[in-house]
Amino acid sequence: MSLAWALPSGATARIVFSRAADGDFAVGQPAGALAARREALVPLPWTWLDQVHGDRVVVVDEPGAQAGAHADAAVTARTGAALAIQTADCAPVALVADEGVVAAVHVGWRGLVGGVVERAVEAVHRAGGGGLRAVVGPCIHACCYEFGAGDLDRVAARYGDGVRATTRSGRPALDLPAAVTAALSAESAITSAAAPTGSSCTACGTPPMFSYRARGDTARQAMVVWLEDTTGGPATR
Repeated sequence: MSLAWALPSGATARIVFSRAADGDFAVGQPAGALAARREALVPLPWTWLDQVHGDRVVVVDEPGAQAGAHADAAVTARTGAALAIQTADCAPVALVADEGVVAAVHVGWRGLVGGVVERAVEAVHRAGGGGLRAVVGPCIHACCYEFGAGDLDRVAARYGDGVRATTRSGRPALDLPAAVTAALSAESAITSAAAPTGSSCTACGTPPMFSYRARGDTARQAMVVWLEDTTGGPATR
């Protein structure tokens, strides 16, 4: 599943979401197999993150820079730099600024409460990005995300009662897509936020995706966002 936007800056922003059929993108695997899967999905130098469910954002100044950083978001204004995160229920979020700045954000509930979405937006602004589009990729939905009352109260205290939901069995649940959308909506610079077509629940949707909550999967799918030069100019700026 992929998206692309031609930007006024002259670059094209591209976003790719892998599926289970594309293989396992979890870090820590044998390097050769993982490198081959990355090359097959997006043949560029990857900045992948050692995700810690926090709010740290790294700035990528060169393709492949900051690979393996302990962080949950990455921002770049360089073409040819592929920013990647790995998920198996958490929400992958891509930010795209018309000025030619993109970000990849890993949003679990702890990072969400910690402000990772807001920190990523701030980093895009510092890199020269103005009005942003946001794309929320496949993640677990309320139907399958039973949630403890205390933790649900923490999320609702920050983003409102619209994050409260129930599972199919009627148990209290977190609506993660709604919570991420609320975090994005709190940022006035976000001009649009949407889920790509076919963005279903990782736990029960189709086509099959990896889910830690539903099946205990240790495998991960990837979201990759990058800027492609379409002006005939140099590969990076």
